[in-house]
Amino acid sequence: MQSTDAIILAGGLGTRLRPVVDALPKVMAPVNGRPFLDILLGHLSQYDFIKRVVIAVGFMADKIIGHYGGTGRYSFEILFSVEEQLLGTGGALKKAVQYTKTPEVIALNGDTFAGVDIKDFVSVHLQRSASLSIALKEMKDCGRYGTVALDAVGRVVSFHEKTSVDGLINAGIYVFNRALFNNCPEGVVISLEREFLPSLLPSDTSDSNCFGYRFNGRFIDIGVPETYNIAGDYLLDVQRQ
Repeated sequence: MQSTDAIILAGGLGTRLRPVVDALPKVMAPVNGRPFLDILLGHLSQYDFIKRVVIAVGFMADKIIGHYGGTGRYSFEILFSVEEQLLGTGGALKKAVQYTKTPEVIALNGDTFAGVDIKDFVSVHLQRSASLSIALKEMKDCGRYGTVALDAVGRVVSFHEKTSVDGLINAGIYVFNRALFNNCPEGVVISLEREFLPSLLPSDTSDSNCFGYRFNGRFIDIGVPETYNIAGDYLLDVQRQ
């Protein structure tokens, strides 16, 4: 497996989680006594082809850098991409890509755990010669997330706004070719999910080079109190790995 750098998006305000976690950035919210970000870094550390992880920080960046800067706990180097002004998920990813070196890059939302076999995810991405692959999870009632539609061979053909139907949701983990962001404006606020990803789809979706990757592992987004409050039990055995 070729070396593949990773980016964790950890700069958001975490407004919806403030009623229960108000003095920490969202990714540092404690789950069973440890920051949630530990779980994501632990998951990445299972894969020896990941040599560098860039944490994209913004809100309360000092708390994240203070905790993880210089740590030798992981098998990879940790760098930080610091937003002086919040750029949205797309803008943050554009900024962080400059700190990566590998042709393909893994990106993760910092408030979401997706139990994806990352080695297989990257392998399938490379086999398809995809420019972007999105991990997708089958869900009942996708009202919080919106849905992603695929064609018969797994190409992404459309993104749909939040709707209370069953379907495939974007699980917040991606593999992409770094050239994908060449035409994304720098220093501009842009949403990855609502603006940048839909802009990648051609009018003839049979020409799309964006693919979905279905997985059956566990999934949790701690961004609201309801799911954060159950994260400890849900992820207990993951933390023990």
